Amino acid sequence: MKRRLLLGVIGVGAVSSGVLGDPHEHGAENSLAERFDCSEASRPACVLENDDVERADDSTETVDGAETEPYPDPPISFDAESIVSFVREHERAYARNDARCSRDRPERIVDYSIEFDDVRRFDWYDEIHVVRVRYAETPGGVDEDGEPWTTADGYGGAVYAVDETAAVRTGLSLGPSDSVPSETETPDPVSTGTLVDCFR
Repeated sequence: MKRRLLLGVIGVGAVSSGVLGDPHEHGAENSLAERFDCSEASRPACVLENDDVERADDSTETVDGAETEPYPDPPISFDAESIVSFVREHERAYARNDARCSRDRPERIVDYSIEFDDVRRFDWYDEIHVVRVRYAETPGGVDEDGEPWTTADGYGGAVYAVDETAAVRTGLSLGPSDSVPSETETPDPVSTGTLVDCFR
């Protein structure tokens, strides 16, 4: 029978923990570095250049190509609070860099803010932390005339698995009205995720 243990609030997100039946449902407790190939760790990153924007009055304005967001260092400790903090900062960098590096004119996005509103940790493994996050995204930049703009893209989400050796991430599909899935419908990054960082 499934049960959920409320851990409390960390930052702006409510953090909760749950157990999905028998933990052996998730397989042997190998470390993430043993389950994945550290040479294949991958996450969005790109080199951005300045962009010359022609304004309506025929003047030219140079828009600085903002640097991609640096990814956080590995957690100093591997308690629940440190892991949740790491996941929040890693996903903040991941989402911003993904937006900047995957668009046709990434240099025109000069700001990308994220506000986390749902952060939950699940006790699905003994030595691996599983953390699910949802957040509101608001990119901003300049248009073809050099005028500033901002827009709300909506919500994004991800699920991380983190232990002392590595971090794995999988995207999170949100439901109607950007609702988060139930615990049982939340994907397990250990079995479906992609390696984003190895710590050793």
